[in-house]
Amino acid sequence: MKKSSLYTTLAFSVISLLVPSALSAAKLLNGPMLTHTTMHSVQVWVQTEEPTTVYLEYWLESAPETKWTSAPITTATETAHVAKLKALEGIEPGQVYGYRVLTPILGDPLEISPDIPMSFQSKPRWRFVPDEAEKSRHSIFDYRIAIGSCVYINEEGADREGGSPYGGNYEIFDVLAAQEPDIMLWMGDNVYYRENDYEHREGLIHRWTHDRQMPKFLPVFANTINYATWDDHDYGPNDLGRNYWLKEDATEIFQLMWGNPTAGLPETPGIFTYVNWGDANIYLLDNRTYQAPVTGNPEAFDEPKPYFGKEQIDWLIDQLVWTKSQSKNNGSSYPSRFNLIVMGSQALNTSDNPYSFYNATEEWQYLMDRIVAEGIRGVIFLSGDVHFGEVNKIEHTWKDKTSSILEVTSSPMTAGSWPGHQDNEARLDIFPGEMDRVGERNFVTLDFEGPLNDRTMTIRYWNAEGKLLNQEPGATPGTVTEASIIKANDL
Repeated sequence: MKKSSLYTTLAFSVISLLVPSALSAAKLLNGPMLTHTTMHSVQVWVQTEEPTTVYLEYWLESAPETKWTSAPITTATETAHVAKLKALEGIEPGQVYGYRVLTPILGDPLEISPDIPMSFQSKPRWRFVPDEAEKSRHSIFDYRIAIGSCVYINEEGADREGGSPYGGNYEIFDVLAAQEPDIMLWMGDNVYYRENDYEHREGLIHRWTHDRQMPKFLPVFANTINYATWDDHDYGPNDLGRNYWLKEDATEIFQLMWGNPTAGLPETPGIFTYVNWGDANIYLLDNRTYQAPVTGNPEAFDEPKPYFGKEQIDWLIDQLVWTKSQSKNNGSSYPSRFNLIVMGSQALNTSDNPYSFYNATEEWQYLMDRIVAEGIRGVIFLSGDVHFGEVNKIEHTWKDKTSSILEVTSSPMTAGSWPGHQDNEARLDIFPGEMDRVGERNFVTLDFEGPLNDRTMTIRYWNAEGKLLNQEPGATPGTVTEASIIKANDL
C-alpha cells in the first residue's frame, strides 16, 4: 500500500505530540491553488491562519483506493504562513487526481480543505507518442488556456472614498470556473496595492492575504493551473518601475504568493520565466524591474530608456530561437505552434498611450526585428493593464522578411472598465456588428485544437454575466465569428 514513508509518519507523530493544541485549531486561510505542474510533479499553494503543519493527500480519480501523501511543511509567520506542497509519488503524465489538504493531529489527520470538488492533472506527454489516426509521430492534445488581468477586491477603509466601489462583478470568477480551463494566466494587476500597502513589506503581504479570501476565487484556484506576471499595481505604486524603493520586497512577496517555476536569472534578477504546455510555449515577462519612468527623457543625455531591459529581451529571443530549433514539421521533431508572450502592458496597440510597450520605440523595434530575422513563427502577445479588451495584429518587416504577429488583450476582470482607444491602427475586429473592442469587465479563453499540421487557436471573450461577446449572430450559441479562429499556419 502506497502511504507516506516511515520518516514522514514519524515526523507527523512528533509534531502532533509537540503542538496538539495548535494543530487542533488549524485553519486554511487561503487556497489551495494549483501552480507549476510537470509530468511527475504538481505543486499546490496554501496559506494558513497561523503556524500549522500541512500536507496533501491525493489519489487517481480512476483508482481512489490508493492514496499518496506529500512531504509535510510547517508554515511560518515570516513567510506569511504560506506552504508550497509538492505531490511527487504516484504522479504520472496526463493523469487526473483528486486531492485534499490535511494537518496531522493525535489520532486521525484533520482535513482543512474547503468544501468544494478539487482535482489536478499532471502535464500530458505527447512528443514521440505516435498518433495512429493522424499518422503522426506525436499525439498532440487539445487544451484551453484562460487569460485575464486587473483584479480589484474592495476592502472597507482602504478603498477610494466617495462614489461607487471600484471593484465589482466578482461573479466573473463563477463564469471563468465554468469554462474549466487547463491553465489560467494572470497578466498583471492581480491585486491593487493601496497607499496603505506599498510603503512596507507587511502591507504587501496584507493585500494578497486579504484579497485571496474572496470565496469566488476558490474553484479556479483549486482546479486550474495558475501562472502569473505582474504590472504596476501588484508590483508597487501606480506606474512605478525600476525606482521602487521596495523592489526586492515586492519581488520576494510576488514569488511567495505565486508558484511560478523560476524567477529571472542569477545574472538578471526579476520575475520573468518560461513554461510549456502541449504545443504552446509560454513566456511570462517582467515589465517593472527594469522599466525607466515612461515620461522621462534620458535619451537627451545619451542614456538608453529601458522597458524590459536588453538582457531580458535577449533571454526571450534566445528562448524563442531554442524552441524553434526543437521544432520541425517533417516529423523528425515536435512542432511548437504557439509562442505566447505574456506581459502586463500592451505590445501592439499604436495609440499614444505612453505606458504601452509600443511607445518604447528602440526596445520594441529591436524585439520585433529579432522575431522576424530569426524566423520565429506563431508569436502571440497576451496582455492586460488597459481596462478594455481587443485583438491586435501587425505585419512586421525586417529587410526582406515579413511575419504576422498577434496580440490578445483582456482587461479588466473586476476593476473599473472604459471603452478603450479609438485611434489604434493595429486593431483586428473579431466582434459582430459595429463593436470592435470590449469596454466592460471580461476575460478570455483560448482553445488550442486540431491535428498537429493544422492547429487553431479560438479566441472567446466572456463578460461577467457569461455572455460570449464575439458570438457569431444567428449561429449556435458558443459559435464565434470567423475572425476569432486563428490558424497557426497563418502566423
